Amino acid sequence: MKIPILRIPYDQDDIDFIKNEIEKVLKSGYLTMADRVVQFEKEFAKFCGTKYAVGTNSGTSSLEIVLRAIDVTHSTVIVPSNTFMATPISVVHAGGKVIFTDCEKDNLQMDPEDLRRKIRKDTKAVILVHIGGIISPRFDEIKQICKENNLFLLEDAAHAHGAAYRGIKAGNLGDAGSFSFYPTKVMTTAEGGMITTNDDFVYQQALILREHGKKDHNFNIHTEFGYNWRFSEINAVLGLQQMKKTDWILAERKRIAKFYDQNLGRIKNLVPIRIPSYVESAYYKYVCFLAEGIDRTELKKKLKDKYEIILPGEVYSDPCHSQPVFKKYPQSMANSPADSFPNTEYVCRRQICLPLYPGLTDEELTYIMSALEDCLK
Repeated sequence: MKIPILRIPYDQDDIDFIKNEIEKVLKSGYLTMADRVVQFEKEFAKFCGTKYAVGTNSGTSSLEIVLRAIDVTHSTVIVPSNTFMATPISVVHAGGKVIFTDCEKDNLQMDPEDLRRKIRKDTKAVILVHIGGIISPRFDEIKQICKENNLFLLEDAAHAHGAAYRGIKAGNLGDAGSFSFYPTKVMTTAEGGMITTNDDFVYQQALILREHGKKDHNFNIHTEFGYNWRFSEINAVLGLQQMKKTDWILAERKRIAKFYDQNLGRIKNLVPIRIPSYVESAYYKYVCFLAEGIDRTELKKKLKDKYEIILPGEVYSDPCHSQPVFKKYPQSMANSPADSFPNTEYVCRRQICLPLYPGLTDEELTYIMSALEDCLK
């Protein structure tokens, strides 16, 4: 039995819908920023419960657009070190400096105590990353810290389509949200991203910045230094197909996570993250911690060589604060040399992620359990 790193399950109805819609796009003569982009934005805003949604060409650009909209130039932005490098890179490209925080070891999310310590006079925003599709169980505390210090709260929800905190969806918890639709994500449009917000100013600025800084799409009059961050009609078709199946996609991910929850107890040297009932994970990843003494690289190699099981990548294996680019460009990071990140370094070193994508059968999941049991005993 082979368990690949990813499957994207398009059935025949999905393929027929996509083919028919792409044919309509081709016949319309409008290949970008037309009716289907607008429709996808409206449906995604409704899904998240926000007033606005703005389609972009990537999740990274959706972060940068928001940061440019609130103008973080010459300001600091606080970001967890346990995230993908797209998060801090968006700050740097928007003209800000990054301050990294540590995470909480038991849930991978930003540590509120460390957040308080890292706030400076020039801090303008906090990017809260919903790592693995999990929203911080201490979100209310983080939001209160931002309110007390007049900080803009931006959700990096690249992993969290459909995740919720006390019944409120990701993307509708902070001042704005950012989503990615890369193929590995909970929902995919091949490439693309989305901004969600209830803020009229952020919405209007995002529309301008996405289109080379043009205030009116129809005229070449530029009021901002924007960029080409447009979203294509073809990608929007893929997004509309995903919106039709969102309930099924999320249900499948929860089904697989429930299987792991119920069966991992017998596996030695492996401890899954436990998520409180008031946090509804999107289960972008199913994260577990390995016991000390277990070599992650050797485990992944054994699973691949002996059982043809390919584990997905971690979230993440290399903390952002240790990336060589910040040594090359030290002016981009505003942390003190004395800052430490013990929980982040533990999480990055000890975690693994189990296969999790729609379509995995109970037979395949049972096979994964047997292989893990054999390799970890």
